[in-house]
Amino acid sequence: MPPLDEKQNVVDNERPTGLGDQANQALQKYPWLEWLIPAVLCAAMLGQLPISVRQLSQTADEATHLYAGYRYLKCGDLTVSPEHPPLAKVIAAAPLLAMNFAVNCAPDRGNDLQQAFAGLTWLYSQNWPAALANARMAVSVFAVGLCLLVWITARRMFGVTTAVVAGLLLIFEPNVLAYGSLVMTDVPVTCMLLFAVLGFYLWVRHRTILFFLLTALAAGLTLLTKDSGVVVVPILGALAITDALTEPRGDQPRWQLMLRNLLAIALIAVLAVGVLWAGYGMRFADSPAGAQLQEPRHIAASASRRVLLELEDRHLLPQAYLGGFATALAISNQSSIGFVAGKIYLHAPWFSTPLNFLIRNTTAMLAMILVATFGIAITFRQQRRERLFLLVPAVIYLAVCLHANISVGVRYLLPMFPFLLIAVADGCVQLARRMRWVSYALPCLIVLHAASSLHAYPNYLSYASDLWGGPSQAYKYESWLDTGQAYPEAKAYLEKHPTEYCWFITGWQWDPGFYNVPCRTFGLYLPHEIPPHVHGTIIVSSTLLTDVRLAEGEIAAAFKNATPKDHIGGSALLVYEGDFDTSLDAATGERNLAMHATAAGQLPAALEHGKRAVELAPASALAHANLCVLLAPTQVDSALKECYIAQNLLLHDPLRDEPVRKYYLDSLSFTLTALRSDYRKAYGHEPEVVPTADPTHR
Repeated sequence: MPPLDEKQNVVDNERPTGLGDQANQALQKYPWLEWLIPAVLCAAMLGQLPISVRQLSQTADEATHLYAGYRYLKCGDLTVSPEHPPLAKVIAAAPLLAMNFAVNCAPDRGNDLQQAFAGLTWLYSQNWPAALANARMAVSVFAVGLCLLVWITARRMFGVTTAVVAGLLLIFEPNVLAYGSLVMTDVPVTCMLLFAVLGFYLWVRHRTILFFLLTALAAGLTLLTKDSGVVVVPILGALAITDALTEPRGDQPRWQLMLRNLLAIALIAVLAVGVLWAGYGMRFADSPAGAQLQEPRHIAASASRRVLLELEDRHLLPQAYLGGFATALAISNQSSIGFVAGKIYLHAPWFSTPLNFLIRNTTAMLAMILVATFGIAITFRQQRRERLFLLVPAVIYLAVCLHANISVGVRYLLPMFPFLLIAVADGCVQLARRMRWVSYALPCLIVLHAASSLHAYPNYLSYASDLWGGPSQAYKYESWLDTGQAYPEAKAYLEKHPTEYCWFITGWQWDPGFYNVPCRTFGLYLPHEIPPHVHGTIIVSSTLLTDVRLAEGEIAAAFKNATPKDHIGGSALLVYEGDFDTSLDAATGERNLAMHATAAGQLPAALEHGKRAVELAPASALAHANLCVLLAPTQVDSALKECYIAQNLLLHDPLRDEPVRKYYLDSLSFTLTALRSDYRKAYGHEPEVVPTADPTHR
């Protein structure tokens, strides 16, 4: 570590506070002891992650990410899950090479759901427990790296005491612990973004080629980790401007320094793109066979679409990266109906993202944010550069999240957490030097922060602070708390609470039976026959109850107004007891059976399942739409009738502008056009149109 300047050395010794003074004296006498602190912090992080994650079943996207990463390492293929850059997926999949899993290297051009099923089939047909455990341990390197980077950044900027406080806050941060060992991209991009900002901070301080190249490498790795990592470029650009305006060097005019910084950022961006190309194997196409993705699609803004097409035409970026970036833009630009604080909003309200942040942070952390705000405000000029290097990235990233039309969950906010934690540590320590009571209150708040986090163990994925009732009540305020992680806890719960009749309703593609859950299972994607009425213990995914999409709403309809008897996995799963009308669930099961019969070429059986679904749920638009498709090849007139009924039901839906419903409406319009053409050819006249009851609808 390069030597600290005088200002940094003074930081921890401004005035006695009782907060870390003896430790500072010991470190001054034995400097080598300082490295024991980050070593202990990283060991604590690494120790917590496997202990908690081994109690979790597979979560959403993990199988797909692992499948995609393994195919890239084994086959050089990028056609699976191209919307996520390969770095984190490759790191997670690397241990599987020694296990020599079988894999089909042919390019996969299926849609997201088809690729998800392909990933699940691949994973669960092999030694999946070992594969998942090894992959999670490998990807944990990003969480440990984040811990080390938080220590280095805080130490370089503010001194040992602040670094210790920031490190303690991080290793007990429930949201980092929730995602730190999962085969996902959120913690990796958080780690790489902090790495890039730290590299640039060191460069503007020392102006050496080493720190310049380090920044370029970190920026490229940020781009390689997640599509949202592109925010590293505007963040570094903003820092280049603010640093020139606030920290002029000698007699050099500020505009010259700003220009110099911006030119450096331009060169860093060019080198980062080179790192991106290297991560994609220096290949434009997404497959070694030369097959290419279609042009970037689903872009709401025509300007964005033109830019991406131009980049593709000139081969300036890998095509898989452009396709993934197009998908990310589409998701963030489309208006989203959301479940926020127990209510459904037709458009995600502006406060949904800040509210998610408040719910998912410990009460002690919120208190420390208030204390730190005051501490930074009264000492801002002392270390203005350092504060700006923390606040500017956090503010820009938050602004990007607020600009999105969707409700941004806490995992998408993770990249701003390390900057926030260091700033909180800095502000609290600064105030502790001026107010003795803060020096006593701060250790208490850190202990409360750790206690709240540990109390939620291992249910960090459904964490909520005590102000909101804790993890067991989080489902009342937030959606997507169940990502399939609580199947082992469900098994343990049923062993303690045995029951004669047990049912499990899931919204995910993998069967709880893989984890020996002793229940009859049914869900959105499982081809199981479901009775129209159930009695006994019913375990329901809380995600289904808070999801506003059409299929999810139907399968959880019987439990919307019921009070759960108990909670599993925080509030990932809700336990109900009694008798329930599950005719909509039974219709879902029939639709799934029809889909599988169709895939097997058993068309008569598929048609029978489709008709049974309509009989069970005559008010289900999905049941009628499914029957329409099944009837279309042989009974055009009957198919038309079913499609019109499905269309009318959707038009009457108060949430008809929700993206999934709009997708079904668009699909039905396309299907109806084709059916009307077939009808004219068969009967020589126009078919009778079932009138809509809402003629004002667009």
